[in-house]
Parts: sequence; structure tokens; C-alpha cells
Amino acid sequence: MQAETPFGEIVGVVGDVKEGSVDKEPRPTVYYNEAHMASGSMFFVVKAQGDPMLLAEPGRRVIREIDSQQPVADIQLMVTVVRETFARQRFSAILLIGFSAVAVVLAAVGIFGVLAYSVTERRREIGVRMALGADAMRVVAMVLGSGARVVASGMAAGLAGAFALTGLLKTMLFGVPVHDFATFVTVPVFLAVVAMLAAYLPARRASRVAPADALRAE
Repeated sequence: MQAETPFGEIVGVVGDVKEGSVDKEPRPTVYYNEAHMASGSMFFVVKAQGDPMLLAEPGRRVIREIDSQQPVADIQLMVTVVRETFARQRFSAILLIGFSAVAVVLAAVGIFGVLAYSVTERRREIGVRMALGADAMRVVAMVLGSGARVVASGMAAGLAGAFALTGLLKTMLFGVPVHDFATFVTVPVFLAVVAMLAAYLPARRASRVAPADALRAE
């Protein structure tokens, strides 16, 4: 001990180490020699090639040779430690994925139902358009356009809400920024594709409306 460093002599500086949980930022930490500051427990980390558990028993023997009274317990793989650390986040993510999948299915069914009803209500209009020369592709484009406007307005509202509320998920994210650009691009594109697929069936149905039948039905 020295007067300038009453807690010990500084012998080196190490890089950042995440202790306790890998999803939290490193904290200022000081390492002491075990002989100067004994603790109730110690941790040994062993890097191995192949199956690390094959070194469990040899590791116990080495420690017993140093101190025969020293118990060795709770031997775990690092992958197990990491998995347990993220158990809560993984469970929450699975729930969110499940709810999101249900939401996507409900949205697709809703878009299909609304456009199918719209095609039924506009049956006479579609028949008149086709009687005046509109081809099937134009009718499909018209119905898809109606669906696209609904989807675009919903996506705009959803993106605004997601951008404002994703801060609530910060504790569940690790290694991903809250406003991740890739996520805010790929998810809307995926939802748009699902929505357009749901809108295509009513659009194809509309393109097959026979003008004479449509006008006669009215």
C-alpha cells in the first residue's frame, strides 16, 4: 500500500467487461487480488476447444490439488448463462411475435372482407365500366388501388405510432437501436405485400364480372 493509492497499487487496465447481465452496459469495476480482499465465492472461466464439459472433472481435480477443502459447484456453459440472461426478453419476444402474427392475419382477413364487400356493392358500376370498354386489368387495378389507399393510410398511422412508442420496448432490445431503420422499412413492406395479396382475390373476382349479368342483376 502507498499513501497515493491507499486501496492498492494499480498494475494494469483491462477492457470493458459486462458482469451480471450481458444486456447491460459495463460499469466501472476494480479487480483486487484475492489474497488482499477475500470474497465468499469465485468464478473461473475456461476457454476450451471441443466440448467444454469434458474439462469439468479435470478442472475440479486441479482446484482440489490447490485446496482440497474448496468446493466446486455450478459448472455451466457460457451459452447457458447467456440463454438464462435473455430468458425474459425471449419470452416477451415470442409473445410479441405471436400477437403480431395474429394481427397480420386479422388485418389480411379484414382487408379481404372490406374489398370483397366493396366489389359486391360496386357490381353494377364494374359491369358498366366493362361494358364501356374497361378490360380486366383496369378493373383489377381499380380495386387494388382502393385497397392500397386503405393500406397506405393505415401504414402511415402505424409507423407514426410505432416511432413514438418503441421507446417502451427499449428494455427488451439488445444490440438493436430503438428506431432501427431496417425494421421500419422491412416490416411495412412485408405488411404491404400481405395486404395486396389479400386485396388481389376480390380484385380478380371483380375482373370476372360479366357486364350483362351485372346489369341484369340490378
